Amino acid sequence: MPHDLPAETSSQRETCAVVLAHLSDPHLPPPPVRWWEALNKRALSLISWKKHRRHVHLAAICMEIVQDIARANVDAILVSGDLTNFGTPAEFTLAAEWLEKLPAQTLVIPGNHDCMIRQSPEKGILQWEKWSGATYPYARIHNGVAIIGVNSGIPTPPFMAYGRVGHKQLARLEALLTQLGDAELCRVVMIHHPPRKGLVPWRKSLLDHPAVAKLLQRTGAEIVLHGHSHDATLTHIAGTEIPLLGVASASLTDKRAHRQACWNHLTIRPRKSGWTIDLARHRPDGSITEQASWFRPQGTQA
Repeated sequence: MPHDLPAETSSQRETCAVVLAHLSDPHLPPPPVRWWEALNKRALSLISWKKHRRHVHLAAICMEIVQDIARANVDAILVSGDLTNFGTPAEFTLAAEWLEKLPAQTLVIPGNHDCMIRQSPEKGILQWEKWSGATYPYARIHNGVAIIGVNSGIPTPPFMAYGRVGHKQLARLEALLTQLGDAELCRVVMIHHPPRKGLVPWRKSLLDHPAVAKLLQRTGAEIVLHGHSHDATLTHIAGTEIPLLGVASASLTDKRAHRQACWNHLTIRPRKSGWTIDLARHRPDGSITEQASWFRPQGTQA
């Protein structure tokens, strides 16, 4: 029930910090794809996987990321999409088994690979309903922190990987962010495609990113998390001071530092007039490559 708020308000918040782990794009090793499942866009993705991507997206690296998260004793793990490679029903099932074994309460949203072709929700994203919701956007609340999951994944033509939030989700998102803001909760928005121009090529972009940015300018949010780019980035939502935090793929090996596998360790502490949010970006071995900190005043929109 993504729009239902529990009785908890800021006056009832616990004073302890909420610690979140953000990872994305693990591209878990796929089971065999049956021939009739590849009579569509999946055929191109399958060729890419066999020729290149399976050599750089390594299960061992992703396992090290999960082990490091386990040592950090986080309150929740946020996975911002692309658990699968081809979005087959069998991949969704294996991904659900992976989610079940993660070392903390987990929330997930789908990415473009998870939504590669049209199929019934029962074969796809509803297999992850336990860690998300039956509808998007959804919200889950823990000690004064609200995690809002948005689905930007849509089926696209060959060689395209763009996304869209769409009018229905935008309307629900605006109502939800307003409601959560009025309840004085720290709002953490999670979306797969970055809602900002220039972080990915057009063919991979969020088509309605201007509408998402304008919505966030109106309603506010304390931080926005995304995946998809496979880049560890730190920017802002256009026209606001809202931090926009990207993360490299959780399974990727790459010579470029900003594309090497990592996860974002976020610590959110309530203050009298807002929240402090501390970031430490972790490599699989636990080393920290980047740190940042923000104070997000309560009641501000942008």
